[in-house]
Parts: sequence; structure tokens; C-alpha cells
Amino acid sequence: MKITTLNNNILFIDYSGVITHKQGILNMEIIEKSIRELALSKKTVALVFDIRNTIWENQETHNTLSAVSRKKFNASNFGFTIYTAIVNNRYEHLAFENEHWFYDKISAIKWLQIKIQDIKSNTTL
Repeated sequence: MKITTLNNNILFIDYSGVITHKQGILNMEIIEKSIRELALSKKTVALVFDIRNTIWENQETHNTLSAVSRKKFNASNFGFTIYTAIVNNRYEHLAFENEHWFYDKISAIKWLQIKIQDIKSNTTL
């Protein structure tokens, strides 16, 4: 896993590689720390989660980690909204108001930029 902050203050998480249950839990701790650091002076955090090259240890690991991450990264646990653009190889759709799935990174970043701009127009981040 590699985490970078893009110049537009979007957190980019490249989740390439084999993910075991243990590694996934450790990664969530690192991701949470990065989100909290980026959000110090903001009411919203935007992130791209790229899973195009992720290999799950098995389907059970994927299902368990997905359930844990949805609870862990719920906005009520943070006090601010997290907009997530998930880049993958299988789906392209709006899952929730704050989560959209894309086939490519460019579309994901554009969606997040629009979300950020909409928020800036209505309030201060």
C-alpha cells in the first residue's frame, strides 16, 4: 500500500498487492492516521482508493475487511465527511452520496474535485 497526497489535497491510496486479514487491519490504522492528519483544518476529506491491482487473500478476507472498513470509516466516527472515489475493474456507479466507484483515476479525481468545489461554494472546508 502506498499513500500520497495529491496537489489538490486529495488522499490517493494505491492498494496494490496481496492483502491478508492482518495486513488489511494494519493498513486501516495507517489510512485512518493519514485521514486525520489531512483533516486537521477541514470539515471534509477526499480520497481515491485504487483497488485495481489488489489481490485479496480470499473472498472471506475481502468481505470481512469491507465490513470493518465501512464501520471504521463512517463519518460519525470522525466528525467530518469523507468523500471516497474507489477505482476498480468491475463497477462504475454512485454507491452513496459520499462514495462513487470508477474504472479510472482521472474520472475519480474529477468527481472529488466537483464535490470539493460544491462544498467550498456552500461553506469553508
